[in-house]
Amino acid sequence: MPESALLQPRKTRAVTPLLGAIAFLVFYLAVDVAVGAVSTGTMPLPGDPAGEVYDYLRANTTGSILTGVLQALSVLGLAVVVAGPATKVGGADGRRRAAVAVGALAVVAMLVSAGLSITMGLVAESSSVDTVTALRNAGFYTGGVTHVVALGVFVLLTTRGGAWTRPVRVMGWVAAVPAVLSILSLLWFYASPFLPVGRLLCMVCLVVVGVSLARGASPRTR
Repeated sequence: MPESALLQPRKTRAVTPLLGAIAFLVFYLAVDVAVGAVSTGTMPLPGDPAGEVYDYLRANTTGSILTGVLQALSVLGLAVVVAGPATKVGGADGRRRAAVAVGALAVVAMLVSAGLSITMGLVAESSSVDTVTALRNAGFYTGGVTHVVALGVFVLLTTRGGAWTRPVRVMGWVAAVPAVLSILSLLWFYASPFLPVGRLLCMVCLVVVGVSLARGASPRTR
């Protein structure tokens, strides 16, 4: 084979990142639909009085368990993306390793949140206000800010690879910026919308990444 052919980038064609990204998105969106079908009342916001949070969670233990199960299934889809070829499309080795590390953090944070949600559903009826609200708050911070910020950094690092198509690189910035800015919600309540917006945009971005890989549109250097 001529040397020039060896230097040419070869196409990466894989469907597992697309399947993982779709699962990540669909199972997460299913949470609201499924929980809405079994829950009663309006879910309190994180800053609402502890008594209101406690009463709601004690009355909706099935919803808490279902939330945890669906979130766990969702983030397993993200794990497929993190472990797949998406992080190998161009770019420096250090950035690839960083992308895998922060992607793993996003997966673990959501798994912890899912486990806390299931635990809360199992113990809420027999536990104190402090225990239930502590579980709820811990789940919010792990599955909210920690997960979304890590997800945003993962998307940003992954889509910086020089071999990605322009739509992937642009979508990476569009998704990552609000996701990373969601960290401001720890200090400023009005930054809270960055959490759902950044999360959903990152999910959509990973679907775009998956489509690009499935079509073989993004080459990977040897």
